[in-house]
Amino acid sequence: MLRKKPNDELPEEVLAVLKISPDLRPCPKFRRANIYQFAEHLNEGKCEQCLTLSRQWDKELKMMKHLRDNRN
Repeated sequence: MLRKKPNDELPEEVLAVLKISPDLRPCPKFRRANIYQFAEHLNEGKCEQCLTLSRQWDKELKMMKHLRDNRN
């Protein structure tokens, strides 16, 4: 029996964005924080690494939406 690759289950637009996106990570202090702690950390605006990650996520989500809306 053949197994599916884990990436085969993701939509095409997600795979396309993942291929071109950089491998950014939050700062070590907030790698295992919950979303509320991370959001509070972002609102402080002091950590450039986490702010860059947040901007990248925003770009990727917009790109996925654009690709999903403009499918042929």
